[in-house]
Amino acid sequence: MHFQLQEQTKESQEDDEEDEMFDDDDDEDDDCGGCWVFDQLIGCRSAMLSFYSRHKSFIKVGLLVLLVLLYFVYFIYALSYEFGDEGSVRLLWITCLVVVFMILKVVFRCLLPKVGSMSSFKPITYIRVHHKRINRFVAVCACLIKYPLYNTMLIFAC
Repeated sequence: MHFQLQEQTKESQEDDEEDEMFDDDDDEDDDCGGCWVFDQLIGCRSAMLSFYSRHKSFIKVGLLVLLVLLYFVYFIYALSYEFGDEGSVRLLWITCLVVVFMILKVVFRCLLPKVGSMSSFKPITYIRVHHKRINRFVAVCACLIKYPLYNTMLIFAC
């Protein structure tokens, strides 16, 4: 029994020696970053990220409004500087196209739910199911109306 206790104490001493080799109880290394400036920067960054995550939509809209205002300031300055040359006309057309597309995007975004709710009506579903037949009917009617009118026009033209 005495021999077993000695073996256990030897094993525990060896474990203690291994623990001392890999011991991480140094006060110099465990001061959470070690630098007050880095700790403050990390705290500032986390505060900004939490603010951004709470106000993400407002920040995006504000940034978009700021960019649009800056662009229109540039646009007005460029047109007032020298209007009539090729560059100002191109700038004007491109700006008009972008504005029209943005307006259409907003209008379609507002109208899309209404059109989606209308698609459940029976006439619209009938058109979706039988669109090939409807197209053939319109083509045949157009041919039947076009050729007699065209022939009578040729007769009266001569």
